[in-house]
Formats: sequence, C-alpha cells, structure tokens
Amino acid sequence: MEIVLKLVLVVFLVLFVVLFIFSLVVLAIHHKTGGALFVPTPKVMIRELIRSIDFSSFHDIRELGCGDGRFIRAVEQGYGVTVTGYEINPLAFMVSYLMLWNRRSRVLFRSFWEEDLSGVDCIYCYLFPDLMERLGEKLGRELPEGARVISSNFPIPLWQEDRIIKAQDTIFDDPIYVYVKGRHLPNG
Repeated sequence: MEIVLKLVLVVFLVLFVVLFIFSLVVLAIHHKTGGALFVPTPKVMIRELIRSIDFSSFHDIRELGCGDGRFIRAVEQGYGVTVTGYEINPLAFMVSYLMLWNRRSRVLFRSFWEEDLSGVDCIYCYLFPDLMERLGEKLGRELPEGARVISSNFPIPLWQEDRIIKAQDTIFDDPIYVYVKGRHLPNG
C-alpha cells in the first residue's frame, strides 16, 4: 500500500511540474501570441487540403503559426515540395522541429509578422479570428499577384474568397477559404 501511495504522489508531482512549466511558457509568450494557444489543424482538414489543392505548382509555401507541423509534413509527403513554417510558441516549435528533423522542410522560431513575404506564392494559416484583419493587410501589401492564401476556419475580413473547401465528415464541416491575390478584393 505504501508503494502505491508513493507512486500516486510521484505521478501527481510530475503532472504538477509539467503544468507549472506549461503555465510559465504561456505567460512568457503571451505578449507575442495574445494568449492564443496551439490548436492543431484536424487531420480530416489536412487530408481535404492535400486532395483539393495541387501544391506541386508552388515554389515558396509558408505556414503561418505551424503548430506541430502536420500541414508541412503532409504537403512535403504528398507533393515532395519544401514548406517553411513559423512558430513562436516554444512548446509547439519544439514538437514541429522534432517532427521535421529528417525532412527538407523546416520550422523557424520567429514571428511571421516580422517576415517579408513578398516572394511567397502560397500561404497556409489556421489562426484565430482576431488576427485575420491585420493578416489581410500584411498579405495585401506583400504578396505578389496570383499568390494563394489558404485559411482554415476563419475568413480574412474584406477579402473575397476564390472558393471554399469543406471536408465532408460526419462531425466536421469547417470551411477552408482559398484566396487569390489580385482577385481577393470584392468587385476588384
């Protein structure tokens, strides 16, 4: 009985330490992320993206806020192209870095807000809605004509989508917005 109690105590101590470290990381990066936490793109959405969009035609693909890197891995595996991701959450960065260690694609521990995206022809993001208007302004200034912007779940305000993709699943029907720079402005 004493061994069981010690084991339970050790498990609770380990859980406490993990949660404490996680809380410190969240507090440390709150000023950069605005409190947004890592939310992985559902696998059914990734499968639908890979099925619906030919990523082999793009030369420079970037994922903004790449989390665990599952989009990056799927595109590289499905199309053999290299993707660059940006992540500022240290825990998510470490996970994606480890998941990509033996691949050509890479993840950078930096904010995409500070990056020049002027040569990029495909952007993928799954960001929170409060960032989308500012993102639309940045991409509108920097991306070349014809660049694709793919946003899971949340539209870019004031942008007109080229099409909307939906993963047909019994419990999952969230939209994926596809925009084309140059045709992204309503009536423009």
